[in-house]
Order: sequence, then C-alpha cells, then structure tokens
Amino acid sequence: MSGAVSGSKGLGQGLAVKLGLLLASVGVLAAGLTGFYAYQASREMVVNAAKEELLTSTRVLARRISVSREEISRHLQVLSSHPAALAALQQPGESEAAAQMATLFRQFMAANPAYFQLRLVSARDHGLERVRVDRRGQDLLRVSEPDLQEKGHYDYVADTLTLAAGETYMSRISINHELSANAGQDQPTLQLAMPVRAASEAGQAGSEAALGLVVVNVDLQGFFALLKADLPSSYQVFLANAEGDILIHPDASKTFGFDRGQRQLIQDEMPPNRALVQGHKSEVVFEARDKAFAKAPIVAAFIAQDLRVRSNEAQLVLGLGQPLEDVLARSRELASSTLQIVAALCLLCLLLAAGLARYFTRPINAVSEAAQRFAQGLTAGPLPLERQDEIGSLARNFAQMQAQIERQMADLVRKQAALEHLAQHDTLTGLPNRRLLEARLDAACAHAKRHGGGVCVLFIDLDRFKQLNDRYGHDAGDAVLKIVAERLLGMMREVDTVARLGGDEFVVLLDAQTDMAHIAAIAEKLLNGLTAPIAYEGHQLQLGASIGIGRYPQDGQTRAEIMAKADQAMYAAKAVGQGGLRFYSDLKT
Repeated sequence: MSGAVSGSKGLGQGLAVKLGLLLASVGVLAAGLTGFYAYQASREMVVNAAKEELLTSTRVLARRISVSREEISRHLQVLSSHPAALAALQQPGESEAAAQMATLFRQFMAANPAYFQLRLVSARDHGLERVRVDRRGQDLLRVSEPDLQEKGHYDYVADTLTLAAGETYMSRISINHELSANAGQDQPTLQLAMPVRAASEAGQAGSEAALGLVVVNVDLQGFFALLKADLPSSYQVFLANAEGDILIHPDASKTFGFDRGQRQLIQDEMPPNRALVQGHKSEVVFEARDKAFAKAPIVAAFIAQDLRVRSNEAQLVLGLGQPLEDVLARSRELASSTLQIVAALCLLCLLLAAGLARYFTRPINAVSEAAQRFAQGLTAGPLPLERQDEIGSLARNFAQMQAQIERQMADLVRKQAALEHLAQHDTLTGLPNRRLLEARLDAACAHAKRHGGGVCVLFIDLDRFKQLNDRYGHDAGDAVLKIVAERLLGMMREVDTVARLGGDEFVVLLDAQTDMAHIAAIAEKLLNGLTAPIAYEGHQLQLGASIGIGRYPQDGQTRAEIMAKADQAMYAAKAVGQGGLRFYSDLKT
C-alpha cells in the first residue's frame, strides 16, 4: 500500500515534472513568439517608414532640381535679353558692351558656385566666342580675345540657334572635354543655353535668325553637393540618364562609364530600376540585400523625372539610398528590450512552470495574443498590467515597447509633414512657394468656373531691392524680404494667400473677386505699406514696389494665363515708374 502511495507520489511527481517541463516549453515558445512578432513588426514598420521618408525626400530633391533648372533658365533669360548681349554680338571685338557682359557673367557666377563657365557665342565666324568668363579655383577670370575659341562644330551651338527667344536648350550630362583651362575641365558637366535674338520695335524678340547664344556650364558634382547638403549625411545620391547610364554614384568608378567605352547601367546594378528606364513606372522603392546591388544592403527610392525642356536628355533617373544598417539602428534599442523581456519570461517559465503552470498559462497567452495583434497592426488589447509579478512586468515592458514604437512612428510622421511643408513653402520667409500658390490658384479658378465669381492675382516686384542688396549685402536682403513678407501678411486677410516666387517677387491671391476700385484700394494699401522705411542695423532702408493685376475670367481662363497677364501688368507698371500699379485690362485699351 505504501509502495502504491509511494509509486503514486512518484508518478505524480513525474507527471508534475513532465507537465512543468511541457508548460515551461510552451512558455518559452510563447515568449519567443512574442519577441519574434514584436521585433518583426517593429522592423517592418521602421523599414516601411524609411522607404516613405526616402521617397518623400527623393520627390523633394527632384522638385529642387526642377526649381534650380528653372532658376538657371531665368538667369539665361536675363543675360540673353540684356541689351549689352545684342550689342556685343553686333560689335565684334573689345567693346563697352562686351565688358558689361563680362561684368554680368562674373556677378552671376559669384552668386552661383556651380557655374564654372559663362559664354556669349556668336552665330557668325564659325561660332566664335565673344565674351567668356571661367572659374579657375577661387578666381573668376575673363578670357582675352586671342584665346577665344570657335564653337560652331558643337551641337549645343547649332541646336540653341534654332530655338525661339526665351527657350532653353539643355545638353546631355557628360564629361567636359572642351579645350579650356577652367575648373570644369574633364569634370561632369551640364550645359544650358538660350539664343540671343534682336528685339522688334514692339519690344518682342524678332523672327529673324538668332545672332548668338548665352551658354552656361554647370558643375554637376558641385550642384548636387549643394543639394545634398540639406539631406542626412547617411543618404546616398544616385543619378542616371534616360538609358540608365550612371552619372552620380557613391562609387565614383561606376560613373560615366560610356565616356571610357564601358557602360555602367543603373538597371544592371539595381534591377528594380529597369521599370523606370523602360517607362513602365515613374517611382520604385525597394530593399536591396543582394551585394550585387551595392557593397552593403540598402533601402532605396528612385523616380523618373521628366525634364520638360528642349534637351538631348529625355529624362533623368534620380534616387536616394540609405544603408539598411542605419535604418535598423532605430530598432536596436527596441530589439534589446524585447530580448530582455523574452529572456526574463523564459527564466520565469523554467523556475515556476512545475507548480504554477496553470496559473501562468492565461496571462502569458494574453501577452502573446496582444503581441500578435500588435504585429498585425491591430489594437494590442488588455494586458495584465496590475499584476505585481514577472507577468505584470512583462506586460508593462510590452506596453512601454508599444508606446516607444508609437512615439517613433509619430516622429517619422512629423518629419514627413516637415518635408511636405518644405516642398510647399519658401525656406526664407515661410510663405507659400510657387508650387502651393499654383495649386491654390487652380482650385480658386475651378471654384469660380463652377460657382461663378472671379479670381484676382496681384504680382508684386520690389523696387530698388537689387541696389539695397548690393550695398548692404545678402544678409540685409534676406532680413528685408522677411520684413516684407510679415508686412504683406499683416495687411491681408487670413483667407488670402501671400506667396513668394523667388528673389524679390511676391504674389497675393485674393480669396474672392471684387470690383476694380476695391482691388485698386487694396493694391494702394500694399504699396503704402511696402514704401514705409525699414530699420536695419541703424539704417533706414527705403523700398518701393510695382504691382501688376490679373483677373479671372477677364484676363484669362487658366492659372498660367492669369499669372502671365499679372506679370505683364507688373512690368508695365514698372516701365511707367517705380511704385505704381496696373491692371492688365488697362493695357488692352
């Protein structure tokens, strides 16, 4: 009998050990699954967030490239339409006009470090250079007449001369092999040019053949170095042409292979980009783990950017990459916490499973289920936070882990919102930029067309700003632009849009159409406000403004037409005299 009891006790003890071991194994498995699901969920969220951040950054970078290209076109427009350019082409040899153009070239190159050469090339004399300024180190040097070269055999000369006035030619991105001694010799370069045409009596470019062209050589590496300066240091920049030839790459040996007779294609290095090169997609985002893609696994986002300019390049393939190690670094702390939680749970299960297996089964399962729900993006559900044992500690640590992930996601969302804000607002004044203004103007025109009414645009250009900027420096100019922006905001209603297009150009979009007398009163109010002196470091700075007014539907049916008409009216006001305003409708009478 005692033997049976002893055997029964031994059997019971054996069952208890087996049950304890079984429950301990189940507990360890549950802890492992909890840690695995939590880590996988956090890793997936971090990687996905990094992909979205990279794609947003790539879009912003592409927009900044487009804006910079448009700014270069505006610079060429100023230079090609300057009377001195026409005079220098019509008066060969050294002249006052040529000297004036050389001075203008130096000023533009000093303000734009990426410009390493500006030239005025004649359509005659086999494309002889009339004026040329080179960047050599830190110096800007004008090339004397004996060293000026004939460029008529280059494609950019012939192609540019066929363009209409104001049209921009852009060359293929290549290595600069033109014989010269400037800083861009044998460096990656991009050439943009605009024809110089004689003006008719009406002030518009004539239809006769172009007399020459203004061409700027842009340092591609320096240009992208300036753009990359605002990106995180861990970001890698990639650029390829329409055929996929690599132009910019972290590994310089892979760039411009076609110049050496060995093509290096972005679609061969990173196969997901093949869809961009073939035109099947406009954006791709991927995680490259294969070392054939890169020296180390990366997360990358690429877009195909249409240049929208007369060019030998149909499009560019632009991309940003970030080492996967840097992306996953954000989740290391979380992984360490998860590992500690899993280790504590395993130890707890091994020590207490024999006697308290049933007691711990339910709360462990609750934590495991909460982890699985959280890994699936669902609400984690209730956790046994009130318990004062290891399970309660596990639940609280899990809750802390969940809160940490949510904070990281909220931080990523804030960064994404900041990038979106940066893409739509002027970095100096904080005002809406051209992109946001055009969107609001399109919406206002659509609303007016659908519901009746009208839209009014006031195009404002500051008077005497360049003289102020030249006399007191760019810091003073930036301070004045900020004050002007604050004054404009203070004089307008919150429902109106005050935007900065760039330089000293501002635009006011009125929320609702009013009669011409009311609009004129608003414009006069703006002129009076902008004329008031501005205090800057003990100086009283005096500015003025010229305002052009375009209205919908009187002056145009589209956003582009209204903006163009307001711009024309502004120039008409400036032509009459500084500090005036003009309606475009008055120009037609």
